[in-house]
Amino acid sequence: MAGGILIGTLAVIGFAVAANGTDGQGTATGNEEAGKLLFSDDFSTSKSGWTTYSKGSLLAAYKNGSYILTAVPANYWSYNSNPRLNLTDFIVEVEATKVNGPDDNVFGLAFRRRPGYNYAFLISSDGYYDFREINNNTYVDSQNWTESESIKTGSQPNLIKLVAQGDKFSFYANGEKLGDHVDDTLVNGSIGLYVGSQSEGNVTIAFDNFKVWSLKE
Repeated sequence: MAGGILIGTLAVIGFAVAANGTDGQGTATGNEEAGKLLFSDDFSTSKSGWTTYSKGSLLAAYKNGSYILTAVPANYWSYNSNPRLNLTDFIVEVEATKVNGPDDNVFGLAFRRRPGYNYAFLISSDGYYDFREINNNTYVDSQNWTESESIKTGSQPNLIKLVAQGDKFSFYANGEKLGDHVDDTLVNGSIGLYVGSQSEGNVTIAFDNFKVWSLKE
């Protein structure tokens, strides 16, 4: 990631549950550990419940069957989370595509979130990934940005997946495992979506097919 690690402003946005088909069986791409499908949203309708914002540092909108998040200022990171998805062990998967802005950006998943605290699995459109712990609204560097050929660059879509089991987290992009991390600070919490800018603002990411599974017993 160009320019190394830059830390932006944290903004916490809470969302009500939104789901299209919250029951049923499903398997996460390339992973046989998936159990019951707990939550799913393809963002095909604005009635699915995710909040929208038309002004401010974070913009959020439904458009063309996706949920669009924009980090407007430079050096600004923000996430929204689903507070009713209070989970410990799970698999979460989402499709993410850069719509606008530089490739030196930030997007991904927030998980085990509670007020002021959460973990984050992040990637960038220039082919890097990172794991972060947010402790009392302060970013803690748990892993440096690492380059991976499994991450598609530019405006190509990326399928992001996270497996959380106890204190172990496994990170995937486009069906390929990127790495693991072990941390026992946070044991449960909500799941959400991340967007962020680095030295240039107006980073826009389109999210689609957000799904959460339990782990197979």
